[in-house]
Amino acid sequence: MAAYRRLSKWHSFFWLIVIAAVATCIGARLDTVDATVYNAVAKALGMVDSERTLHLLHEGQTAPPEPATTHETRRIVCPTVGVLELDDTTNKANFASLPLGPQDMAVLLHKLSIRGIRHLGITAPLIWQGNTSPIAQQMVALRLGTFENAVVGMRGRTAAEADFTPTVLRSCTIPSAHVEGDVTGLPAANRPIENDLLQANESLSLLWAPDRLEDERLTQRPSGASERSFPLLVRWNGEIMPTLPLRLAMQIKGLKPSDIHVRIGKDIRIGSTVFTLDEHGRTRLPQASTTILQIADIIDERPSSEKTDILLLSQPTDGKSESFRPHQLAATISQLCATELVEHHTVPGAPGQGLMYRNPASGWLALCILAATALFAVRVLPFCFSFVRKVFMLAVLAGILWLAYSMLVQGEWFRISTALLTWLTLAIGLRFMRPTEVRTRRVR
Repeated sequence: MAAYRRLSKWHSFFWLIVIAAVATCIGARLDTVDATVYNAVAKALGMVDSERTLHLLHEGQTAPPEPATTHETRRIVCPTVGVLELDDTTNKANFASLPLGPQDMAVLLHKLSIRGIRHLGITAPLIWQGNTSPIAQQMVALRLGTFENAVVGMRGRTAAEADFTPTVLRSCTIPSAHVEGDVTGLPAANRPIENDLLQANESLSLLWAPDRLEDERLTQRPSGASERSFPLLVRWNGEIMPTLPLRLAMQIKGLKPSDIHVRIGKDIRIGSTVFTLDEHGRTRLPQASTTILQIADIIDERPSSEKTDILLLSQPTDGKSESFRPHQLAATISQLCATELVEHHTVPGAPGQGLMYRNPASGWLALCILAATALFAVRVLPFCFSFVRKVFMLAVLAGILWLAYSMLVQGEWFRISTALLTWLTLAIGLRFMRPTEVRTRRVR
């Protein structure tokens, strides 16, 4: 009996229909899978940055730009503090009579308030010649009350016999539990130097702070190192108190003495802001901003290009101009009033990257090749040895992957998921398309 191998035509036709259906019916349903595959391969090959997206495009489409990014920047902004010094030369050029009296001071304070000064610090002897009347002292105190915040400096000294701490200073004492470290390096005083304004009945309603301290060089003749501040703290009868710049900054920020935490030689926390602090109670002035105001502009109410609502009014004790001290006090106030400015900057996204779709099976030649390959696979390949079938299928798979890579390099894409599913369907079909042996009886 003769035998030969036979494969049903209907069996082959069925799998041919199945393969064609898979190839044509998937369409765009797996485009998201294709996008994932192409992005992974492109990033692995270094063709696209890891944080960017490769878009799969069709004719007439353009890749959308990358999402805009927002960057946050933080910087310290210090307000500009004005400096106005009332030395003898300046007073002689702008006032009718010398020395200045309390009426002159009251008028000057009125001019400053209508100019827009809201926060004022005064470092002055506040001693006027002759018998100043209580009403003149009252005029000065009332004018100080027109400012949103006004702090008056009090001079002091260290005497052999200490005096009681002035009542007007006790309210600004920093709690001892909030002070750490050796305080012996801080400027010290135990007795106030009287002034005429302190004798006014309204003095208790004013805000006072230690200012010039005799025999304490850092408060009278500070060094010319512009990066160091005026001392922020003093010891008054053993109690730690803020000086004029710190007291004014506390008032501007709405802080109480209990909001101050001090570590001598390390730092000082003022509310939520931390500054470095040396053993003498000084900090650094990296961003401080000051400006000089001309008294003639203020008296004549002339406009000025310098805009500020914080002013340090300085009057030297000997009438001679002090070149550095007023500026150091103003710079200290400016630094202590610093605020953190947070800015958000939006940067437009980079132009999008994409691949343009191209169908490798378009055109009669490509379709003929695919049809011939499919017929060969369902009619001839089942009769081949297993090794030949495996080599053929691996060659087809390699061809699909090579085509995808070459098109990717050229900026194109095709539906690789459809091609791979079609290939997988063919591989499954080949396992079922097994020829059967048919025996025929030879006729004699």
